[in-house]
Amino acid sequence: MIVTFSLCALLLESSTVPEAQVPSFFGVHTQAPAFEDEGLADPDLAPGVAVIVVVENSPAAVAGLKVGDRLLAVNGESPRTPQHLEAFVASRPVGTRLNVRLRRGVELIDVEATTVGRLEPRAAPDVRYFIEGVKLGLALVTLSEEESRAAGVGPGDGVRVRRLLEGSPAKGRLVPGDVIICVDGKQVHGGDDYLAISRSIERGKEARFRIVRQAQPLDVTVCARAPERYLTRLHFPLVVIYQNDRKKDETTLGLVLNIFKYTREEHRRTYRLLWIFSITTGTNEELEEVQE
Repeated sequence: MIVTFSLCALLLESSTVPEAQVPSFFGVHTQAPAFEDEGLADPDLAPGVAVIVVVENSPAAVAGLKVGDRLLAVNGESPRTPQHLEAFVASRPVGTRLNVRLRRGVELIDVEATTVGRLEPRAAPDVRYFIEGVKLGLALVTLSEEESRAAGVGPGDGVRVRRLLEGSPAKGRLVPGDVIICVDGKQVHGGDDYLAISRSIERGKEARFRIVRQAQPLDVTVCARAPERYLTRLHFPLVVIYQNDRKKDETTLGLVLNIFKYTREEHRRTYRLLWIFSITTGTNEELEEVQE
């Protein structure tokens, strides 16, 4: 279903930095968390974004932040990525008080800082191509400054659909050229942030997209994939099968005289009995980009 207005539009207007407004500055450079640790129910146990640089004499330095600290929340917002944190701070007026919860070692610490005006404007990062093939099956690209400006978002915000992967559930809903600016009410701050948001989408559930298509804002819903397992091969010859691929993650378990052999490869399982009977199962866990 496609409509032309949603609550996400109001969210986008409130979080986009107007050109006349001087962006706020906090003074830390951070590193993205390990995504495999995400999704914890207790935010205090989440990985957070790691501080790798504290700018001298910045609000962060005055507040006592140190390299190695992990930022868990800023004014109640859990930063997903460095781009999300930077955009969140920049969208606040200069002089905003930030309540920061961080983890230093095993200790939880709460500090306060007051933002100052950014001396240099935010710049869009280098354009980067990437693929999300698990939930939605999209090949995407980050936006240049000109594209961000045309879409009405901040520098580096949003991502553009480059192509749909074979089997993507977004077929008929999204088209190449669409700029994704919100997913489920969360504004997208570049490629890493889109990937972080997509990991929170439930399999088999609908996700709400706010997009810009040919300069027009639209709301689109897409049902996320629920990968299936299936039989890919049934082999019953009187010969030995030999397979070797260094690129594959392969694990082999065997009994005496190779009576039974189990092989695990990425997205595939093989069971062999007496080297004669073989069954292979697979999964479409991740879609692959197919050149047309």
